[in-house]
Amino acid sequence: MSELDKRLLYELQYNFPLTPTPFEEVARALGISQERVLERTKELMDNKIIKRIGFTVNYKSMGKVAALVGVKVRGRKDVEALKAILMNNPEVTHNYLRDDPDYQVWFTIKAKNMEVLKEEVKNILEPLGLNDYVVLPSKKVCKVSVRYDPIRGIAWSPYSPQKDEVPKPEDLGLPEEFPKDVSRLKPVERPYAEVAKKYGMSEEEVVEKVKLLLREGVLRNPGASVDGDKIGFKYNSMIVMKVDDDVEVCRRIAEEVPEASHVVARVVDERWPYPVYFVLHATKKELVEDVASRVIEKFDPYDYRKLYSLENLKPGVAR
Repeated sequence: MSELDKRLLYELQYNFPLTPTPFEEVARALGISQERVLERTKELMDNKIIKRIGFTVNYKSMGKVAALVGVKVRGRKDVEALKAILMNNPEVTHNYLRDDPDYQVWFTIKAKNMEVLKEEVKNILEPLGLNDYVVLPSKKVCKVSVRYDPIRGIAWSPYSPQKDEVPKPEDLGLPEEFPKDVSRLKPVERPYAEVAKKYGMSEEEVVEKVKLLLREGVLRNPGASVDGDKIGFKYNSMIVMKVDDDVEVCRRIAEEVPEASHVVARVVDERWPYPVYFVLHATKKELVEDVASRVIEKFDPYDYRKLYSLENLKPGVAR
């Protein structure tokens, strides 16, 4: 990437302005024209380096629950069969092949309640003959944010407390579809203009509603979602740890380890007794190992595993 691309990706991820004309402010920060910012942003989106600009909608605001699923596969045929099914499932947001000896395919899935979720997982896996799997519901979500720093070569993001209870848009006096409508912004001078027209608001009012939804936890992660693989972040490791006070450990990791993304305490399974989860992304393995070692030394778990990604089985999904 050019130095301009690195600086642009940094600004769009870390400093995305919450104003009616965000790209004008990005241009001012970079010292270049707004036309150049819009042109290059569109090119990066066309090349799928930027997957979306906008926000992620918190599944809790839609009354849903989520779980991480680990699946033991027998070979590449199972991987391809599962990949094909999950690629088209809109409730699956991540799907990775990882280097664990027990469970190799790991995906996250959402549903309206845990009973439905577990039935959905069963209906996906068991017809494929995949009967050895674990379903690990979220107990406490402490951080869900991955931003790739193209200058430092490691992902990091600031800590922001996560709400356990998230209102629906209607509870805040907004239409149900409003969060989704603002979650994908076009690289144009006035990206909120269409939404403003649809709801009979001014663009300034739309931005104020966006700020409200961010404060209430309905929207998360403002700015650009970037495909880390395409900018050289080839090393992705999910670290799992066995500790006593899992929620407190997760909270501290979220607060004290900015490189950690997707920090979650999970309900354990007797076959998989690791309640603490966090993910690291970097351009070099030694960067991942350095942070992982620091966290393990600090929290001294009874047991832990580092599950490196071998393949992203659902690329292109905007987190």
